[in-house]
Amino acid sequence: MSYADVANWIRARLWIAVAAGCVPWVVWLGGIVLKNGKTDIAGKPLGVDHLAFYHAARLIRDGESYRLYNYNELNDEKYQQHLLGWDWNGFEAYRNPPFYALLYVPTAGLPYTVSFAIWATVSFALLALAVALLKPERPRAAFLWSLTFYPVFATISFGQNTFISLAIFAGVYRLLGHERRFAAGLVAGLLWFKPQLLLGLFVWWAFQPRRYFRAWLGVFVTGCVLAAVSWVVVPDGSRAFVETLRANAGFAEFGMWNVVNPKAFFALLLPGVPEAYWPLAALCSLAGVATAWRVKQKTGAPVVTMFPVAVFLSLWASPHALVYEWALLIAAAVVLWEQFPDSRDVWLGLFALAWVALAVTTPLAKSQIAAGWPVAVQVAVPVLGLVGYWAARELARPTGAQARSTGDQAIATA
Repeated sequence: MSYADVANWIRARLWIAVAAGCVPWVVWLGGIVLKNGKTDIAGKPLGVDHLAFYHAARLIRDGESYRLYNYNELNDEKYQQHLLGWDWNGFEAYRNPPFYALLYVPTAGLPYTVSFAIWATVSFALLALAVALLKPERPRAAFLWSLTFYPVFATISFGQNTFISLAIFAGVYRLLGHERRFAAGLVAGLLWFKPQLLLGLFVWWAFQPRRYFRAWLGVFVTGCVLAAVSWVVVPDGSRAFVETLRANAGFAEFGMWNVVNPKAFFALLLPGVPEAYWPLAALCSLAGVATAWRVKQKTGAPVVTMFPVAVFLSLWASPHALVYEWALLIAAAVVLWEQFPDSRDVWLGLFALAWVALAVTTPLAKSQIAAGWPVAVQVAVPVLGLVGYWAARELARPTGAQARSTGDQAIATA
């Protein structure tokens, strides 16, 4: 069966993706209505991860930034429960740098549900901005299709910040397409609030250090500015961040059912044997870097080719890529679809594989762990590895040379 046959089969069934993509939204929103807008259907605070950012901003607003990383103390005194106004059995730790919490200070004085609603609205706006910056031929359709992607739903329903990262990646893409490398580096430097997401860009730019020297400089300048803001505005919190940096950087007690990367895959498959799964995860990351290098060598490394590779590599090689962070694949998907139209049959098949894998991987892994299985399989990881490899192979095909040579010109004139 050819790629064209598979693509035609998928096109005839796209309505299934629409219907299936609506299900989590309907269940989540229905649960909120049933719970009178205070919790989700599972009884957790709305957008529960937002609580970490909300409580950190409240501490800064109240002049208690020195407590930002005092997790045990905050948990013992039920600090978050007091902010919510009701008791719940949980605690959301704030692990980002202090400067990031400053974004949430304007809503820190509002009731939690209002703050979450405002930031959910901001998130949708950032998603729309990212799509607009990527310049698809049909931006409205691209936006609506993205809503069927489970990591997009997870970003909103978990109260996460992935769309900030997505908008940053989209801005970097546009600026690099216009040869504004220093400005692209300045924008990329905003990712210092979650530095693991810089990995793919750093690998790409390291392949061509002379060409991207200004981009590196921009990242450094933004990092210095953000550090200065932290130390000037939140000195106690910045000091506490430095003191707890090692513990936070090494934190790995996420719900493993929710982590989608090679490290989590082998940790679930080889529980209690870190001496085995760490090297295996490192080999997967190195394989990703080697594949990126091959694409660079085969294509000459235009922006339209290397940007999707960098986005994927940032997630694949990250030690903390949770399911919602895979919403960043939207940036890679839009660029591939728009800049390589001759390969759309290939892209459609690969997009469908990634869409299904990321939709089912979290509940499957969670059910295996809950059932007490001795090992569990995070199914999305091998599937995404194949998707990344096949996409890279398609990008490296000689027949794509014309698309690659004209792609950067298309960005520059957009």
